[in-house]
Parts: sequence; C-alpha cells; structure tokens
Amino acid sequence: MIDQSETPAKRSALLALKLFGGACWVAAYREAIHETEEEGAQLLPEAALAFNLAWEVIYSAGGIYTWKKLSLEDRVQTLINVSWLICDVKWLKAVRRRGDKLRPSLIALAAAYQLAFLAELPPGEAARISALWQNLGFSAYCALVPPRNKADKRAQNFTLLRAIGTAIPTMTSGVLRGVQPKYLAPGLGCVMFDLIRLTRQEGWNRKWRSQ
Repeated sequence: MIDQSETPAKRSALLALKLFGGACWVAAYREAIHETEEEGAQLLPEAALAFNLAWEVIYSAGGIYTWKKLSLEDRVQTLINVSWLICDVKWLKAVRRRGDKLRPSLIALAAAYQLAFLAELPPGEAARISALWQNLGFSAYCALVPPRNKADKRAQNFTLLRAIGTAIPTMTSGVLRGVQPKYLAPGLGCVMFDLIRLTRQEGWNRKWRSQ
C-alpha cells in the first residue's frame, strides 16, 4: 500500500507506526500465552486462534515467497506477520498442554475465510480488510461475554494492547493515507468493543472512578 507521492518523512513515520502497532500485538500475545500457561485460561475463543493462525500462515508465506518484489514497508510487514505466527504457535502449544485442541473444522473455515478475500482483492488489501473484520467479530464477542475475572491484570493488558494494535493500522490505512471507510468502519468498531471490555474490568473501573 505505497503511495509514490508520499514524502520520505511520511513513509518513515508510517513505518514507525507499523512497527509500534506490530509490537503491541506481540506484547498482547505474550500476555495471552502467560495467562494460558499460568492460569489455564484463554483470553480469546478457540475460533480466534484458528483465524489468526490461518491469516498469519497465508500472509507470512506469501510475503516470503514474493520477498524480492516487496517494498521495504511490505518486507517489514512480512517480518511482523512471522513474529505473530511464532507467538500464535506458542499460544497453541500452551493450549494443547492444558488438554485442549484446535478443531480441524475451525482451521478449514478460517482458511476458507482468508482465501475468499484473496480471491476478490489484491493481497495487501485482502490482508488488511480480512484482519479488521475478524478482529471486529472477536472484539465484539469479548465485549459481550462477562470477564472470567474482573481483576485479571493480564486480561486488562491484553485488551488494551489489542486495542492500540488495531487502532494504529486503522489510523494509517483509514486516515493518514486518505479517509477510507472500508478500513475505518471495522477498525473503529474493534477499538470501541475493546474499550467496552476494559470498562467492564474491575481495575479499569476503579481507575476511571478515581479520576
């Protein structure tokens, strides 16, 4: 998603934002992995893990396969995708150690979902839009389901990091590179549901009341 009219300064700023957003998601995954390993709890439903894995496998493999043709920004995104994939594999291992399994039917559904976007859109656009819509669904799910433990600090950190990690690409794709509702609508929806989830958690409620 490179605009040749962009100045070097703007490209550098957008690249820095991409790295920051990617790091937020890595940090969120680490919280989720530790929560599963230490508490035996998952911070997202089984389907979210399947959809994330399908997205990361497809776009990591695609980026590596076309590496020589990619711009610097797309190469950085590929490396971020690989780092997310590594985190999700670790998370899946933690889930399996506690006796749960990822159903093959969910993996097949997740792969079909990603391929449906790829069949209709260029890879970069398909990656962004499919990720935002699946994140919207899982953010809504988390907002509607009561927190298992309202005072769970890891769950609070996970939700906040996920909200920031989604807000940044929403801003870069949907605002800084021209106002584009196709990115803004699902991205802002994700952030809204994540904020709703935060307000339902005890530590954040106390913090807001004290202010």
